[in-house]
Amino acid sequence: MKKFCLLLGFAYSVHALEEHELVWDVDIPPMTELHAALQNAIAAQDWWAVIDYADTIAYHYPDSPFGQEAAYQCGETYFKMGQYELANQCFSVYLNQSGSPKYFEEAIEYKFTMAELFRNGVKLRLFESHKLPRWAPSEEMAITLYDEVITTLPHHEVAAKSLLGKGKIQMILEDFKESVETFQLLIRRFPKHEFAAEAYLEVNRAYILQCKIEHLDPDLLDLAEMNLRKFQLAFPREARLEMAQQLLNGMQDLYAVNLFETGCYYEKVKKIPASVIYYNKVIAKYPATEAAGQARGKLDQMQIDGRL
Repeated sequence: MKKFCLLLGFAYSVHALEEHELVWDVDIPPMTELHAALQNAIAAQDWWAVIDYADTIAYHYPDSPFGQEAAYQCGETYFKMGQYELANQCFSVYLNQSGSPKYFEEAIEYKFTMAELFRNGVKLRLFESHKLPRWAPSEEMAITLYDEVITTLPHHEVAAKSLLGKGKIQMILEDFKESVETFQLLIRRFPKHEFAAEAYLEVNRAYILQCKIEHLDPDLLDLAEMNLRKFQLAFPREARLEMAQQLLNGMQDLYAVNLFETGCYYEKVKKIPASVIYYNKVIAKYPATEAAGQARGKLDQMQIDGRL
């Protein structure tokens, strides 16, 4: 007994054949009989049998409505079984059929849902085998699925969701520049959508993560301030503005601490004029930060000690 078959360009397991022995003696069963058997398998949640019946219909009656929908049926069934890699293959076959697939949007929604599952921690099966555990990284697969959705339905709400999810994964992967570009594409394409407001917030989150992980590029702070202004103009009553401001404040704290610590270094090595320059920079550029308060204290103590 063969363990795997390739039919209609998509892979499926014939595990159920061992239990159901779907081997026909001489004649091809009529469509009505096959379809009734398929519906009975669905009702019984006998998913492997559903796969086998759907594929049999597609093979023997490819031009029938049920034959043309078999790939979608298999994709939906694999999804219910948690076989997401096989489900994706089937949905791709279905979407690539000529004509206008009946369940076009539904298949795209399934791809989006699988992308979300992968983004939220579901791993890929090793070697894409349904028998092996889910240990393989899945972030790139999620991005591929999001891109498929974005390209196929560029102005549909599911594309907005996909852009948001894609940008968040890119942040996880520390592809900060790409994540900002993704969020900005969401803002341009859906300027008044609630996901655009979320995208503005995520842009500032990407900037502060980039500062913490990479380096304190002064341009990033300017970009974050510009992003906040655009956010305020686009959504003046948005509650998330406060969070965006807090993220900007956090960035300012990072830059202020960096300047203050530089001033402390110069003070330690007795280069007082240089230390004073840096303390004054902290106060001038980031007056509301804790580091600015510490810099004022340093300058006051220098004045008392007669070092100024």
